[in-house]
Amino acid sequence: MEETLAHVCRRADSYKFLSECYYLPDEELIQKVVDVAQTDQLFVELGNCIPSGLELELLKIDCTQLFVGPFKLLAPPYGSVYLEDNRIMAESTIDVRKWYEKEALNVLISGPPDHIAIELEFMYYLVFRQIQATKEGNSQDIQLYQNKQKLFLCSHLARWLPEFTENVKKHAQTEFYRKLAGLTDIFLQKNLDVCQLFDTRQPSPVGER
Repeated sequence: MEETLAHVCRRADSYKFLSECYYLPDEELIQKVVDVAQTDQLFVELGNCIPSGLELELLKIDCTQLFVGPFKLLAPPYGSVYLEDNRIMAESTIDVRKWYEKEALNVLISGPPDHIAIELEFMYYLVFRQIQATKEGNSQDIQLYQNKQKLFLCSHLARWLPEFTENVKKHAQTEFYRKLAGLTDIFLQKNLDVCQLFDTRQPSPVGER
C-alpha cells in the first residue's frame, strides 16, 4: 500500500513540475530543476542542462519565442491549435474548460485554458484527488479519479502533445527546452501505459461527476 501510494505521489509531483517548466522561467524555477534532478532519475538530464553560470535571459528568450510571442509562436502551447486546424478557443478548448468546471476549479488565466502548463497541472489535480481517496480508503473515488485521468489524457493532452513537443524540439534554441520536450513525451507515454491498466467501468453509486 505504501509503495503504491509513493508511486502515485511521484506521478503527481512530476505533473506539477512539468507544468511549472512551461511558464516563463525565473531563478526559482532554475533552482527547482536542480533540486528535482537530484531526487528524480527521470529529470537528471534536464538538470544537466542547467550548468553553473547559465544565463537565465537566454531561457526567457527561448521560452518567449516558442510559447509566448508577441510574434508567430514557434511551438504554440494550446491544444486546439493541433486538434482543430490551427484555431484557438475552438470546441476542444471549450470542452477542456468544462472539465475544469466539473471539478469546481476556478482557472484564473488570461489565455486559453488548454495551455500545456494548465492541462499538465489539471492532471496533477486528478492524481492528487486519487491520492486523497487512497489515504481515506475510498475505493469509489480512487476508481473515479483514475477514470478521469485516463479519459482526459486520451481525449485531450495525449492527442496533441506529440506534435507540440516535436515543434519544441525542432525550434528550441536551448538544450533545456529540447530536453524538456523529450522528457515530457516520455513521461506522458508512461502515464498512458499506467492509465491503460485502470478499470474504466463507472463506479457505483458515485458515478461520473
